[in-house]
Amino acid sequence: PGFPGTIVAGKFATPISPTGTSIHIFVTDARLQDKALNFDDYAQTAERELDFMTGLFGQAESGRINLVELPEDSVAAFWAPQMAALNGTRIGVAGSARLLANTIARQWWSSEVSPATLNDAWITNGMSRYAELMYVEDSAGEEAFQSAVNDVAAGALAYDTQPLSSIGRLDPFSPEFQSMTLEKGAMVFHMLRWELGDDTFHALLHSLMVQFSDRGVSGQDVQATAESLSANAEAETGTAPQLTAFFSQWLDSNGAPQYTNKYTVYRLGENKGFRVIGSIAQDLDLFSMPVLLKIETDGKTVTQRIQVAGPETTYSVETFGRPRRITLDPDNWTLKNTPGLAVRVAILRGQQLVAQGDNTGAIAQYQKALDVNRNSSLASYRIGEVLFLQKSYQSAADSFRDALRGDDDPKWTEVWSHIELGKIFDLTGQRDRAINEYRLAVQTNDNTQGALNEARKYLATPYQRDESES
Repeated sequence: PGFPGTIVAGKFATPISPTGTSIHIFVTDARLQDKALNFDDYAQTAERELDFMTGLFGQAESGRINLVELPEDSVAAFWAPQMAALNGTRIGVAGSARLLANTIARQWWSSEVSPATLNDAWITNGMSRYAELMYVEDSAGEEAFQSAVNDVAAGALAYDTQPLSSIGRLDPFSPEFQSMTLEKGAMVFHMLRWELGDDTFHALLHSLMVQFSDRGVSGQDVQATAESLSANAEAETGTAPQLTAFFSQWLDSNGAPQYTNKYTVYRLGENKGFRVIGSIAQDLDLFSMPVLLKIETDGKTVTQRIQVAGPETTYSVETFGRPRRITLDPDNWTLKNTPGLAVRVAILRGQQLVAQGDNTGAIAQYQKALDVNRNSSLASYRIGEVLFLQKSYQSAADSFRDALRGDDDPKWTEVWSHIELGKIFDLTGQRDRAINEYRLAVQTNDNTQGALNEARKYLATPYQRDESES
């Protein structure tokens, strides 16, 4: 038994099925002949992702995965039992491992269980996204995981105008619905992991899959299962989180706190160390959630889990070494408003407006990001992209130069700014200057989204604009 599947019909080459994997790849002859793609490596990546998620969720209903190419003018990805279908521009591409992980996770969180109603779509969409992040954590390490969490947090706040528990009122194909169910849904699971601890959280994932296989699962089901497992943990350890406030905040309300931390450090007598007395304030009256306080000292780093409740929470922590730096939620376990996140949110909204054809609105959003952080390389780069599309080459070049002079966040803005400048010089008949930019791009040794291949291509042949570009 299982949910209905789907059919993808096309003229595919002989399926690729590398030895030692349960992966079968169906692509067109044209895609198969592309020397830049390595489908054996891609199958190995898919197999690693499948094994990782099997460890998280238990055995899927089938051990076979068919990776299928979709037309380039189709959706980015689709899924069904045994099937992970990806757009032709993404299948086989090394940089699409995250999209592949998300799509494979759908073998559990869409094909095996489904949302009881549209109001519960955050469960399957969000957990597929969070499974993708957990794979990043496992395969690429903590730094890559933190970067991915920050990206998802920006998406979670981009359209946070109504509670997840009533999200079914929105068009399920709208950017708002997708942003809320995918990104905020993922953050709900991320924060629930922090509340429960890794062991209980992993038990929750297994339990949901066993209880609701081939059934619909609701937000109330997730809460009841989490509370039951939490009660079991309390029986064993004597402590357990209270989850009523958690689900009330993140499912039945909208918004995220903005923390401020005021503190004073006192020296204790007789060489007994120091005491930090502080107050955590935030702007949501009903908010209640544990937050990690990290105190870096001359010696050992001290951490303490503080239950933040209401507008103001006081704390007192003693350390042996002199406190040098005090931070709240250093590992980003809670969804919160910060100046850095405000920049990411504005940029994300701008990108979505570009996708909808509203370039003027997009530039206004990117400018909001620059108002918060004048050195944002990403905001400057995105403005340059829009101006390039509008053939405003001088202004575009100025923006790409601003990106190179900015905060270099993310790192890939450097290599791609050089490539875009090279394109501008090619289009304006300055081949020597274009070659210099492409060489600078190659020297970065950053192949994000195939940047080095792109730079080498234009080193060999000048860039020419496709007149179909808008």
